[in-house]
Amino acid sequence: MRFAASSFAMALGVATLLLADPVRAQVDLRTPEEASSYEYDPTGKRDPFRPLFLMRRPAAQTVEPLTPLQRYEIGQLRLVGVVYNLAPPRAMVEDSSGLGFIVMPGTPIGPNGGVVTAIRPRQVVVEEWQTDVVGERHRKEHVLELPPEDVEF
Repeated sequence: MRFAASSFAMALGVATLLLADPVRAQVDLRTPEEASSYEYDPTGKRDPFRPLFLMRRPAAQTVEPLTPLQRYEIGQLRLVGVVYNLAPPRAMVEDSSGLGFIVMPGTPIGPNGGVVTAIRPRQVVVEEWQTDVVGERHRKEHVLELPPEDVEF
């Protein structure tokens, strides 16, 4: 029964199309130059069909070997001590296995080009530059802090 009803509806639709007035298409006889006076100027615009990650310009890769401290992400290190009364001040950071590193302002740290910029009485400030998907560089500041004095390891 369903098949008969759907066949009838289909036949009715075809008959309606055949009996209706034909739509007359208008043909534009102008040349393409006359039809459009707009010209697209791509200067200063990015190609919309090119993926964003291909737009990044690769940074000049230096063959400078990474120090052991540059192989760790900043989040993998914790601050365990600060000697503030020296010139320049120094601090000790430790990885998860207990291996310690002494840092001072200017010490490279992390694989993303991070540098220790300041050592405060209970903090070490690391500045890192990150490139987003569009290729813009943003400064990110990480602060490593000493744990509270009442916490033991």
